Amino acid sequence: MRKTITPKRNQSKRILPILEILESRETPVVGAFADAPVTLAPQYDGVVLINAIDGAQAFIGTGSLLVDRTFILTAAHVVTNNSGTKLSGTIDFVTAGGTQSIIYTTDDVFIVNGYDPNDDNTIVPNDVALIRINGVVPSGIQGYDIYRLHDEIGQNFTMVGYGQTGDGATGEIDGSSGTKRVGTNTFEATDNLTEGAAYFRNLAYDFDDGTSAENTFTNDYNIPSTLGIFSGATLVETAVGAGDSGGPAFINTSSGLTIAGIVSGSTDDSKFGSIGSYARVSAFARAIDLIVGTPVSNRVTTTNFAASPGAGNGSFSSPNVHVYDSTVTNPTEFVADIQAYSSAFTGGFTIAMGDVNRDGFVDIITGPGPGGGPNIKVFSGADYTTVLYNFFAFESSFTGGVTLASADINFDGYDDMLVGAGPGGGPRVTVFSGLNGSILLDFFAFESTFTGGVNLAAGLIDSDSNYDIIIGAGAGGGPRIKVVSGANLSVIQDFFAYDPTFLGGVYVGSGNIGGGAFDKVLVGAGAGGGPNVRVFDSSANMVQNFFAYDVGFSGGVRVSTGLMSPNSTSADIITGAGIGGGPNVSTFNSLNQPFPLNFFAFDSSFVGGIFVAGRAS
Repeated sequence: MRKTITPKRNQSKRILPILEILESRETPVVGAFADAPVTLAPQYDGVVLINAIDGAQAFIGTGSLLVDRTFILTAAHVVTNNSGTKLSGTIDFVTAGGTQSIIYTTDDVFIVNGYDPNDDNTIVPNDVALIRINGVVPSGIQGYDIYRLHDEIGQNFTMVGYGQTGDGATGEIDGSSGTKRVGTNTFEATDNLTEGAAYFRNLAYDFDDGTSAENTFTNDYNIPSTLGIFSGATLVETAVGAGDSGGPAFINTSSGLTIAGIVSGSTDDSKFGSIGSYARVSAFARAIDLIVGTPVSNRVTTTNFAASPGAGNGSFSSPNVHVYDSTVTNPTEFVADIQAYSSAFTGGFTIAMGDVNRDGFVDIITGPGPGGGPNIKVFSGADYTTVLYNFFAFESSFTGGVTLASADINFDGYDDMLVGAGPGGGPRVTVFSGLNGSILLDFFAFESTFTGGVNLAAGLIDSDSNYDIIIGAGAGGGPRIKVVSGANLSVIQDFFAYDPTFLGGVYVGSGNIGGGAFDKVLVGAGAGGGPNVRVFDSSANMVQNFFAYDVGFSGGVRVSTGLMSPNSTSADIITGAGIGGGPNVSTFNSLNQPFPLNFFAFDSSFVGGIFVAGRAS
């Protein structure tokens, strides 16, 4: 159901923790023991009232002027109807000097990928939209930047919006919307805690009454939670209420107010004990930048990472990818479970991550291991169900398996798909365009007579801003690493990562480990070499050297990079145990120090080894 400005329609209530959109428009206006305060403070002049028109009905919503002053950031359900059809309307700038309106059309509405509305009055993932402003923003109104760090949990934030007010005992009051109000709360969890895996890109708060009685996160989910925000002895915490979704959650930084969240929904009419949900802006930052036209680096980073099963030692697993997020409340619980191939296939498969369709979400790329044909699939990172590509990289008769990497090799803004032949296929590397699937490069990395296959990664190793291709020899070829230019295939590096007599092959990764202008080359020993991880700089100097698992383990170690903690600002190291070691994912920083993120991605009895993938270049 959708809420008109008046009157409010009744709805059936659900038991927590189902998050309702409460007649669809929500805003932070319900105070603890009194109405949240009205504000016309100049710093909130960029928080706008949105009037969306659907036939004979008019709805209100809230939005925020972005720093470029040409777009409004809001919730997708504010500017669409139940079927996801875009709505036209007006944007009202409400200031102490009066109200000025700008008309927008459906052509001005942009919805991020993965938003799929329903008709049962509950929130859905990816509830983010932008409205392009076709008019002149009133002078003196400043826009807001978006929050790009991933450390929101534990931080207080400021709520601003136009919806219904009330207090925590009675909840929202019908007919009280339309006035800009301000309040505060604390982000204490991500919504995969309360709503399920698909809501990992949402931040959540609970509405405390100052006692343990209504501390929902602690009482119902057993996670640390404060008893509320106080000013002296007075509880000043607020909550969202029905009437105006899309409102911002501001975190104050050294550069001013930044938008960290977008109101999506809440429970229980915004009474004490209710839970409110915000789309996590940092998770949508690249998607927002691409819509707005903000210059986007070809470097792609994400807090998401993935694990897939290998095959060996007579141990088999279902062909499923588990996707995780290092910054959610429970980072060892997967946020997506993708069945990549038929359940009958037990050969294991490799994975990579890249923004193949350039929508701001990092996609999952899969390729079968030995025994399967070279069937490459790409699953959208927006919803992890939409298949973007499904093709054979080599002859369908080749069953040696494939290895994968992803990066924007031809500098067109789309991450491309790098595919290497597995054992038996020669050292062949083929690069397919993310834009249209065409072949960009096709070459042999080593002597064509070598049949051990290759392992792949991509990184910014030299100074030309083009991604370079990193190739590690497969089993039988020695621990040889070759880095070739993505621009012209000239050799940038060619060296042995371990003793040249070691013939177990090497796994490779790359990322901006420890920061700096260039990416580094990450290497893991193949089977027989122990779980020895090494990192080499852009001059092939070894700068890290450690064992990811027990030194006595001889199954090798697969490697990748990603952002593996909420405070990570450069690439961290992800490792997966090789054959015989169990499905153990471990994570380390640039100082060889392990993160607490150390877990089994599949059943602990599985000993076929696992592959890992992240993205932090």
